[in-house]
Amino acid sequence: MKVRVPLADSGSLAVHLEEPGRSDGRATVALYLHGFGSSQEGEKADLLRQRFLATDVAFCSFDFQGHGDSDGSMLDLSISRNLSDTAIVHRWLLERDYEQIILFGSSMGGLTGLWHAVRSTHPVIAAIHLAPALGLEETMLTELGADSVAAWERDGKLEIGHDLGAWDIGWSFVEDLRSLEIERLCADYATPTLIFQGKHDTSVPWRAVVDFATQAAGEAIELHLFADGDHRMIERLPRLWQLTEEFLLGRGLLTG
Repeated sequence: MKVRVPLADSGSLAVHLEEPGRSDGRATVALYLHGFGSSQEGEKADLLRQRFLATDVAFCSFDFQGHGDSDGSMLDLSISRNLSDTAIVHRWLLERDYEQIILFGSSMGGLTGLWHAVRSTHPVIAAIHLAPALGLEETMLTELGADSVAAWERDGKLEIGHDLGAWDIGWSFVEDLRSLEIERLCADYATPTLIFQGKHDTSVPWRAVVDFATQAAGEAIELHLFADGDHRMIERLPRLWQLTEEFLLGRGLLTG
């Protein structure tokens, strides 16, 4: 089903929930978090929806504010706003008796998912993230160059683009990133997590992801580093699902 879930002040999020048959009250749902400039409708989300449903796990996706069919502006984008959106959808799922939440995040969605797991008042039982955007501030500002960064801070906004489009993003996006201390994330992170990262990723520095995986307090973290993998790893989706299924089966979260 596709529904509109109200935001705290005004507007709403576009949410898509697909449910298999359920036999108990401790239902499990995979919650998909998309990347920057993307949406919940895409090849990754479609494949994951099919595969999770085939294992009797519900699948939920939504568009962050400013993306897809959700309300809001890209100008006001921030990881903190993404976290608020994720918390709203998480609570909405809990109201439907989905007590076991598995996060699956892509890029910006992966970074959001890491922080949601440590900040949420409701537990996340497992997470799978593809190229979580750790080191995002440094990568973005280095790529833009000093002059563009200075103009961004001076003018309060800058057009940021990639292969999916271009949008005016507020300087508050950078200020928000600076408020999210990686040391605090590492110290508090304990969720069982599977991470996929490619060494040919030009958007997310693979060393930042390796550093997180090795420095995070939780010991139930698996990292698969693909020497020839790019940022999206679309051609690797069947292999990523195979590893995801093995990870979740090993934790007793799939029925097989």
